[in-house]
Amino acid sequence: MAEVLLNAVLGKLAEFAVEKAFQKFQPLHGIRKDVERLSRELIYIKEFIRDADEKHIVDHRQMRWVNDIMDIAYQIEDVVDIFLLECPEKLPGMRARLKRLAKRGTQFSFISQFQEEIRLIQERMSEIEDYKRKYRIDSLGKDKVPQYDPKLVPIGDLEVVGFATDRDNIVKCLLDETNRSLTVVSIVGPGGLGKTTLARKVCNSNDVLQRFGKSIWITISQKYDLLDVLRKIAQNLTIDPTGLHGIELGNLIWESLEKKRYLIVLDDVWTEELWVEIAKVMPDTKNGSRILITTRFANVAKRADTTYDHYELPVLDDKHSLELFLKKAIPKRHKFSDGPNAELYSLAKEFAAKCKGLPLALVVLGSLLSTRAYNFHAWNDLLQTMSWKDDGSECIKIIATSYDNLPFAKKLCFLYFAAFPEDKKIEAKLLQRLWVAERLIPQEERRTLEETAACFLEDLVQRSMVQASERFPDGSVKYCLVHDVLRDLAVQKAKEINFLMVCSKPDDWKYCTKARRVAIHYSDVNEPIGNYASPNVRSLLFFGDSSKLDFSKYKVLRVLGNIEGEVKLQSFKGSPHLRYLQLKTPWIRHNEPEFGKWVKSMNYLETLDLRSSRHGDLSRWIWHVKSVRHVLLSHITSGMTPGPATWGDLTNLQTLTDVKYNESWETSELPNITELRELGIDIDGIPEKEVKILLGKLKHVVYLKMERNIIDLEKIGTGFFPFYENLKSLVLINNRPKEMFPLVLGNDMLPPHLIELKLKGYKLGSDPMPVLEKLGSLNTLQIYGASKVENPLATQNNTSDMGSTRNALRIQCSAGGFVLLEELVLESLMLEEWKIEMGAMPKLKRLSVMNCAPLRVPPGLIHLDNLQYLNWATYTRTYLGAISNIFEQRPNLRNWSRDQFGDFVSIDSV
Repeated sequence: MAEVLLNAVLGKLAEFAVEKAFQKFQPLHGIRKDVERLSRELIYIKEFIRDADEKHIVDHRQMRWVNDIMDIAYQIEDVVDIFLLECPEKLPGMRARLKRLAKRGTQFSFISQFQEEIRLIQERMSEIEDYKRKYRIDSLGKDKVPQYDPKLVPIGDLEVVGFATDRDNIVKCLLDETNRSLTVVSIVGPGGLGKTTLARKVCNSNDVLQRFGKSIWITISQKYDLLDVLRKIAQNLTIDPTGLHGIELGNLIWESLEKKRYLIVLDDVWTEELWVEIAKVMPDTKNGSRILITTRFANVAKRADTTYDHYELPVLDDKHSLELFLKKAIPKRHKFSDGPNAELYSLAKEFAAKCKGLPLALVVLGSLLSTRAYNFHAWNDLLQTMSWKDDGSECIKIIATSYDNLPFAKKLCFLYFAAFPEDKKIEAKLLQRLWVAERLIPQEERRTLEETAACFLEDLVQRSMVQASERFPDGSVKYCLVHDVLRDLAVQKAKEINFLMVCSKPDDWKYCTKARRVAIHYSDVNEPIGNYASPNVRSLLFFGDSSKLDFSKYKVLRVLGNIEGEVKLQSFKGSPHLRYLQLKTPWIRHNEPEFGKWVKSMNYLETLDLRSSRHGDLSRWIWHVKSVRHVLLSHITSGMTPGPATWGDLTNLQTLTDVKYNESWETSELPNITELRELGIDIDGIPEKEVKILLGKLKHVVYLKMERNIIDLEKIGTGFFPFYENLKSLVLINNRPKEMFPLVLGNDMLPPHLIELKLKGYKLGSDPMPVLEKLGSLNTLQIYGASKVENPLATQNNTSDMGSTRNALRIQCSAGGFVLLEELVLESLMLEEWKIEMGAMPKLKRLSVMNCAPLRVPPGLIHLDNLQYLNWATYTRTYLGAISNIFEQRPNLRNWSRDQFGDFVSIDSV
């Protein structure tokens, strides 16, 4: 993994070596020679590290030598960064003085210090080179790992097998009619045994869905916060927890649950104390409510309830172990037979046996094998390295094996997951931008760094090192999670090489003196962290209140993320080389000019994420930062206009979201942003002509969101735009419902390869379905009218025929149309009739129809064979019977209640 670090250092040295300063000033000539000597030495070291990383190393001497090399690379990075920080401040504007000093042979203190540091590094390099010869550290492990064939990598997550009996046993406990009291059912077992998977199977069983009116899923971290747990429960009960303390919140939760027969799942409970506190807000109204707990500890289960013996989840038997392993390891088209594959089948049984029935180990090891060539030698080579004894630690060792076999550039990307708290739902694009800012992603031909980062994440998902908890309509990862066992491995490995340290409490700072990156997971910060952390730290990521923190000490800081509260601008001024800055604060709004001037001075800033901040007009400053790649602004801009007055050279800009079009924009300069991939823009009051000029300059946009103004697609058109063939997602929003524009779609009006289309604030001028159903790639379609449809029959409460209503529209979905559509939302539209032909929307999974009176329930709805979630709501109760009949005929169909909060799952039964 050290090769990634060495690449960064070598690149820095190469840039340093060609500084004009070397050519103009005599005192720097010696430094140039030192730098070039270091570069040559590091190139040889890099090749050694590549071999060390691609071969299986079991020799502790070799590992110690590699770690020493990494320490030297860290030293070099520190020395060069500090020099570059000092030198540019002294050279510009002082050339005449420097020339005079140079003629006198004067050595500057910062130059002398740099030369001394270089001398010490060279001595250390000579020393470890002597160790290499003395202790014969000259051959590394076995042959290189065979390269995997990407065509053999299985796509998508496969369901864990072997839990049918366990699920039925737990469902029986939950549905026990003889016990009406509030009862706790516990699933107990070690990490990696599949407790969470089993709990989800239980909650998704039809009997459980039909029995409980409310099912709430809460994931508990090892270092939980009780108030945070209560807030999650409250949010799921549609209680606003803002400003409420524990007792107040507990009372409201009690009152809400008292009226329901509920099922609450507490996943991964670590302590008895948590249950004691949670029990205080769980009413027992003798109606058969249940609580389901998963835990690693039997004492937690015993403390929670003694009515039932806790369910100890057994390991998988040999049959199910092999089945699960093969599902992950073998592509579907390969089947074992009496031929050569019989040898692989024999090896598969040996691999499965090593996992001792632990599902996580089987999944991770099987996924690792899926990346190997599909032959006996490739599999057997890996098997021969797995020679550990039966000491009860199979799961973590198998996971470590999968980690060791990651390509070198992906190891550090995996270790970066250690920065995030347990069970944290991680935004994939945020993670990928962090990887890029950290220089963990290599540049690949014909790909942006972000595109390569997305491929890296997908590879980690396919290897089962990471879980894709949610995907975009185009199939790319939207949110991801890491199993706590895998996260523990990342934390351990990151700590071993000083890559990243996690501070869970203030006392942890004493262990972070050498860490390059620090993640802070606590909020009780009473003193500035500058008193604790190393001044050479490169990254600080916060997952708690950071308003009292001072960053001014960190001269070489590159990444500063998740900053909350009232932060002083002085904190940032000490870090001129920041590449990534994420703020969640109202502070900017009160310090706009000063903050803007500071941003303009940031020559290395790549990502500015202000989505959760209040800000105003940054146009005079941010648009002149040539290095910027991603600008994510906020909707809450206090009425200001965050658009550029004049553009700088923004050829690196790829993401520009929630920006407002400014009349002072100079369209002649817009080619400077032609590399944009994502654009979210408010075009209020701008003529269609200007909009067409803007869009006509863009070539690579795949996501386009335009809002506020009435957008007439027929006038603007899309066919001539350079990005017409590439556009995947189109979002058009009119925030003025009183000025709704008729939506009339013609053929070839929309980009042909759209995967996602969202329209809001339109009234249907004609049936749009004949045009939309021809979009062969469309996965998600959402059409929203006004926030409230004028419905003359809204007050009727009888079940008589609704008849037709003026301006109501008939729509039709034809057989063979919408071939890939999986999600359809129709809301606040005047619809009278909807005809669904047999064979229409064959892949539709989620359907939501809200406030579309006087629309009748279409008979063809029952023929949507793949429909899994349905939400049908109108102003009247006229057709509830028809909807109830559909749920009765389709017992696997669930009521679709879209998750509002992201961190947990809410399932409403009918």
